Amino acid sequence: MKALAAWGGLCGALALSAIAPSIAVAAAAALPMDGFNDAFYTCDNGAAFTIFYDSSQPSTATMTTSNNNARHDLKKTKVARGEEFAGGPVTFWTDGQSVVVNATSTPFRDCKFKPS
Repeated sequence: MKALAAWGGLCGALALSAIAPSIAVAAAAALPMDGFNDAFYTCDNGAAFTIFYDSSQPSTATMTTSNNNARHDLKKTKVARGEEFAGGPVTFWTDGQSVVVNATSTPFRDCKFKPS
């Protein structure tokens, strides 16, 4: 009986180790970026911005907007879904498909990632 319990524990551990890499890949895929750890977005109202990440698994980002090249230094924050970076009143959130930017002087609405 003990051998069966040990076997079950081993199978569970192996199953989790097989799942864990795919979870990590899914989390990393939430941030659209090109090969230089940045992402360019254009928006329906003609506004645009670039996010420069500090790495492919970033903890900080810099947002530069088309509004007089305004620069916002952002830090990664914990959110239930997606990825969010915030600095002062400015926030940038994405789930890899949608983007929400708040508190910039230029409104950014219906923005789309433009791969380089």
